[in-house]
Amino acid sequence: MTVSDLDAKTRVALALAQGATSDKAGEAAGVSGRTVRRWREDPAFEAQVQEARRAILAEAVAALGVAAKDAVATLHAALADDSANVRVRAASVLLSSLPSLTEHLELSERIAALEAALSPERTAA
Repeated sequence: MTVSDLDAKTRVALALAQGATSDKAGEAAGVSGRTVRRWREDPAFEAQVQEARRAILAEAVAALGVAAKDAVATLHAALADDSANVRVRAASVLLSSLPSLTEHLELSERIAALEAALSPERTAA
C-alpha cells in the first residue's frame, strides 16, 4: 500500500508524525490546515499521530541497532591500527560507552522483570 492509497486522516497523521506543520500535512492530504487543526482536537486522531510517531521511532531504533553493531566492529578493528593515536581513541570511545550501555541494559532487564511480576497472569495465581 502506498501513501496515496491511504485516507486523508491517515496521510495527515503520518505527515504530522514526521514533523510537518498542520498546514503542510493538510496540503499533502488535500485538506486545509484548519481541518487538520480541528482533527487534532480529537483524542482518537491524536492517538493515531502518536502511534505513527512510535512506529517511526521504532524503525529508527532498529536501524541504529544494526549500525551500532557495525560501529563496534569498526572500533574493534581500530584497536589494531598502526597509529597509537587511533588505537587510544578507539579504546577511549569503547570504554566511555560501556557504562551507559551496561546501565541501560540492566535497567531494561529490571523493568521487564517488574512488568512480569505485575502482569495479570501472575497476580491471578
